[in-house]
Amino acid sequence: MPKDTFLNLSEEKKKKIINAAKKEFSRVPLEEASIKNIVEEAEIARGSFYQYFESKEDLLKYMLTSCEKKLEEFSKQKLIENRGDIFQVYIDMYDFITKELIKSKDREFYIMIFRNVKASDDNLGVLQNIAIKGPFQETSLINMIDKTNLKVNNDDDLKTIIRMLYIITRKALVSYFIKKDSYNKIRDTYIKMIEYLKYGILK
Repeated sequence: MPKDTFLNLSEEKKKKIINAAKKEFSRVPLEEASIKNIVEEAEIARGSFYQYFESKEDLLKYMLTSCEKKLEEFSKQKLIENRGDIFQVYIDMYDFITKELIKSKDREFYIMIFRNVKASDDNLGVLQNIAIKGPFQETSLINMIDKTNLKVNNDDDLKTIIRMLYIITRKALVSYFIKKDSYNKIRDTYIKMIEYLKYGILK
Protein backbone atom coordinates (compact mmCIF):
# COMPACT_ATOMS: atom_id res chain seq x y z
CA MET A 1 0.00 0.00 0.00
CA PRO A 2 1.15 3.58 -0.53
CA LYS A 3 3.53 5.29 1.82
CA ASP A 4 2.64 8.48 3.65
CA THR A 5 4.69 10.48 1.16
CA PHE A 6 2.19 9.53 -1.56
CA LEU A 7 -0.87 10.09 0.61
CA ASN A 8 0.40 13.56 1.46
CA LEU A 9 0.65 14.61 -2.18
CA SER A 10 -1.89 16.95 -3.71
CA GLU A 11 -4.93 15.26 -5.27
CA GLU A 12 -3.84 16.53 -8.67
CA LYS A 13 -0.40 14.91 -8.41
CA LYS A 14 -1.80 11.65 -7.04
CA LYS A 15 -4.28 11.52 -9.92
CA LYS A 16 -1.50 12.12 -12.43
CA ILE A 17 0.52 9.19 -11.05
CA ILE A 18 -2.50 6.89 -10.98
CA ASN A 19 -3.47 7.82 -14.54
CA ALA A 20 0.08 7.17 -15.71
CA ALA A 21 0.06 3.78 -14.00
CA LYS A 22 -3.36 2.95 -15.42
CA LYS A 23 -2.09 3.71 -18.92
CA GLU A 24 0.90 1.42 -18.46
CA PHE A 25 -1.06 -1.40 -16.79
CA SER A 26 -3.57 -1.20 -19.66
CA ARG A 27 -0.81 -1.59 -22.23
CA VAL A 28 0.91 -4.80 -21.11
CA PRO A 29 0.65 -7.57 -18.48
CA LEU A 30 1.91 -6.67 -15.02
CA GLU A 31 5.23 -8.49 -15.36
CA GLU A 32 6.01 -6.44 -18.47
CA ALA A 33 4.85 -3.10 -17.08
CA SER A 34 7.64 -0.54 -16.84
CA ILE A 35 8.15 1.76 -13.87
CA LYS A 36 10.23 3.87 -16.26
CA ASN A 37 7.17 4.48 -18.44
CA ILE A 38 5.04 5.30 -15.42
CA VAL A 39 7.40 7.90 -13.99
CA GLU A 40 7.99 9.49 -17.39
CA GLU A 41 4.26 9.76 -18.05
CA ALA A 42 3.66 11.13 -14.54
CA GLU A 43 6.66 13.48 -14.87
CA ILE A 44 8.28 12.40 -11.61
CA ALA A 45 11.76 11.12 -10.79
CA ARG A 46 12.23 7.35 -10.60
CA GLY A 47 13.50 7.78 -7.05
CA SER A 48 10.23 9.49 -6.14
CA PHE A 49 8.30 6.41 -7.19
CA TYR A 50 9.98 4.34 -4.47
CA GLN A 51 9.21 7.06 -1.95
CA TYR A 52 5.54 6.50 -2.77
CA PHE A 53 5.33 2.72 -3.36
CA GLU A 54 7.43 -0.36 -2.68
CA SER A 55 6.94 -1.76 -6.19
CA LYS A 56 4.65 -1.75 -9.21
CA GLU A 57 2.72 -4.60 -7.57
CA ASP A 58 2.21 -2.40 -4.53
CA LEU A 59 0.91 0.40 -6.76
CA LEU A 60 -1.51 -1.91 -8.59
CA LYS A 61 -2.80 -3.30 -5.30
CA TYR A 62 -3.61 0.23 -4.17
CA MET A 63 -5.40 0.94 -7.44
CA LEU A 64 -7.52 -2.18 -7.07
CA THR A 65 -8.73 -1.19 -3.61
CA SER A 66 -11.13 1.34 -5.13
CA CYS A 67 -12.63 -1.41 -7.28
CA GLU A 68 -12.98 -3.66 -4.25
CA LYS A 69 -14.79 -0.92 -2.35
CA LYS A 70 -17.21 -0.40 -5.22
CA LEU A 71 -17.98 -4.12 -5.26
CA GLU A 72 -18.53 -4.10 -1.50
CA GLU A 73 -21.05 -1.27 -1.77
CA PHE A 74 -22.72 -2.92 -4.74
CA SER A 75 -22.96 -6.26 -2.88
CA LYS A 76 -24.40 -4.58 0.19
CA GLN A 77 -27.13 -2.94 -1.86
CA LYS A 78 -27.92 -6.19 -3.69
CA LEU A 79 -28.09 -8.12 -0.42
CA ILE A 80 -30.77 -5.68 0.73
CA GLU A 81 -32.67 -5.88 -2.57
CA ASN A 82 -32.49 -9.69 -2.72
CA ARG A 83 -33.18 -10.26 0.97
CA GLY A 84 -29.84 -11.86 1.68
CA ASP A 85 -29.79 -14.24 -1.31
CA ILE A 86 -26.04 -14.76 -1.73
CA PHE A 87 -26.45 -16.64 -5.02
CA GLN A 88 -28.40 -13.84 -6.70
CA VAL A 89 -25.92 -11.28 -5.41
CA TYR A 90 -23.06 -13.03 -7.21
CA ILE A 91 -25.11 -13.25 -10.41
CA ASP A 92 -25.89 -9.53 -10.15
CA MET A 93 -22.21 -8.83 -9.53
CA TYR A 94 -21.22 -10.81 -12.64
CA ASP A 95 -23.75 -8.90 -14.74
CA PHE A 96 -22.59 -5.56 -13.32
CA ILE A 97 -18.94 -6.23 -14.13
CA THR A 98 -19.54 -7.60 -17.62
CA LYS A 99 -22.13 -5.01 -18.65
CA GLU A 100 -21.18 -1.82 -16.81
CA LEU A 101 -17.52 -1.97 -15.83
CA ILE A 102 -16.48 -2.89 -19.35
CA LYS A 103 -18.19 0.26 -20.68
CA SER A 104 -16.21 2.59 -18.43
CA LYS A 105 -13.29 4.74 -19.52
CA ASP A 106 -11.01 2.25 -17.76
CA ARG A 107 -12.14 -0.65 -19.97
CA GLU A 108 -8.66 -1.62 -21.18
CA PHE A 109 -7.29 -1.45 -17.65
CA TYR A 110 -9.87 -3.92 -16.34
CA ILE A 111 -9.40 -6.25 -19.30
CA MET A 112 -5.67 -6.39 -18.60
CA ILE A 113 -6.36 -7.05 -14.91
CA PHE A 114 -8.36 -10.14 -15.82
CA ARG A 115 -5.62 -11.22 -18.22
CA ASN A 116 -3.20 -10.92 -15.31
CA VAL A 117 -5.51 -13.02 -13.14
CA LYS A 118 -5.58 -15.69 -15.86
CA ALA A 119 -1.78 -15.67 -16.04
CA SER A 120 -1.65 -15.90 -12.26
CA ASP A 121 -3.86 -19.00 -12.27
CA ASP A 122 -1.80 -20.70 -14.95
CA ASN A 123 1.71 -19.69 -14.02
CA LEU A 124 1.60 -18.68 -10.35
CA GLY A 125 2.42 -15.22 -11.65
CA VAL A 126 3.17 -12.09 -9.68
CA LEU A 127 -0.51 -11.12 -9.47
CA GLN A 128 -1.31 -14.26 -7.46
CA ASN A 129 -1.37 -12.46 -4.12
CA ILE A 130 -3.05 -9.24 -5.23
CA ALA A 131 -5.84 -10.38 -7.56
CA ILE A 132 -9.19 -8.77 -6.84
CA LYS A 133 -10.72 -10.43 -3.79
CA GLY A 134 -14.35 -11.25 -3.42
CA PRO A 135 -16.39 -8.53 -1.71
CA PHE A 136 -17.39 -10.70 1.24
CA GLN A 137 -14.34 -9.99 3.36
CA GLU A 138 -16.26 -7.82 5.81
CA THR A 139 -18.15 -9.42 8.70
CA SER A 140 -20.97 -6.88 8.29
CA LEU A 141 -21.66 -8.18 4.76
CA ILE A 142 -21.49 -11.83 5.81
CA ASN A 143 -24.03 -11.14 8.56
CA MET A 144 -26.48 -9.84 5.95
CA ILE A 145 -26.63 -13.21 4.15
CA ASP A 146 -29.85 -15.18 4.64
CA LYS A 147 -28.75 -18.53 6.09
CA THR A 148 -32.27 -19.94 6.50
CA ASN A 149 -32.06 -22.42 3.64
CA LEU A 150 -28.31 -22.96 3.63
CA LYS A 151 -26.70 -26.16 4.94
CA VAL A 152 -24.26 -24.34 7.20
CA ASN A 153 -23.42 -25.04 10.82
CA ASN A 154 -21.08 -22.13 11.45
CA ASP A 155 -19.34 -19.15 9.86
CA ASP A 156 -16.59 -21.35 8.47
CA ASP A 157 -19.16 -23.33 6.46
CA LEU A 158 -20.61 -20.09 5.13
CA LYS A 159 -17.18 -18.79 4.17
CA THR A 160 -16.56 -22.03 2.26
CA ILE A 161 -19.72 -21.42 0.20
CA ILE A 162 -18.66 -17.81 -0.40
CA ARG A 163 -15.24 -18.97 -1.52
CA MET A 164 -16.78 -21.44 -3.97
CA LEU A 165 -19.06 -18.74 -5.39
CA TYR A 166 -16.10 -16.39 -5.72
CA ILE A 167 -14.02 -18.98 -7.60
CA ILE A 168 -16.87 -19.79 -10.00
CA THR A 169 -17.54 -16.10 -10.64
CA ARG A 170 -13.89 -15.19 -11.12
CA LYS A 171 -13.41 -18.03 -13.61
CA ALA A 172 -16.50 -16.89 -15.54
CA LEU A 173 -15.25 -13.31 -15.64
CA VAL A 174 -11.81 -14.37 -16.86
CA SER A 175 -13.48 -16.45 -19.58
CA TYR A 176 -15.60 -13.48 -20.62
CA PHE A 177 -12.74 -11.02 -20.81
CA ILE A 178 -10.14 -13.35 -22.27
CA LYS A 179 -11.93 -15.86 -24.50
CA LYS A 180 -13.93 -15.09 -27.62
CA ASP A 181 -17.02 -17.06 -26.65
CA SER A 182 -20.32 -15.20 -26.78
CA TYR A 183 -21.62 -13.39 -23.72
CA ASN A 184 -24.74 -15.55 -23.57
CA LYS A 185 -22.79 -18.81 -23.81
CA ILE A 186 -20.45 -17.89 -20.96
CA ARG A 187 -23.27 -16.53 -18.81
CA ASP A 188 -25.43 -19.62 -19.36
CA THR A 189 -22.56 -21.85 -18.24
CA TYR A 190 -21.97 -19.61 -15.23
CA ILE A 191 -25.65 -19.74 -14.20
CA LYS A 192 -25.63 -23.54 -14.55
CA MET A 193 -22.60 -23.76 -12.23
CA ILE A 194 -24.36 -21.52 -9.70
CA GLU A 195 -27.46 -23.74 -9.86
CA TYR A 196 -25.41 -26.89 -9.34
CA LEU A 197 -23.88 -25.31 -6.25
CA LYS A 198 -27.26 -24.08 -5.03
CA TYR A 199 -29.37 -27.18 -5.64
CA GLY A 200 -26.80 -29.98 -5.84
CA ILE A 201 -26.01 -32.50 -8.56
CA LEU A 202 -27.63 -35.72 -7.37
CA LYS A 203 -31.24 -36.39 -8.35
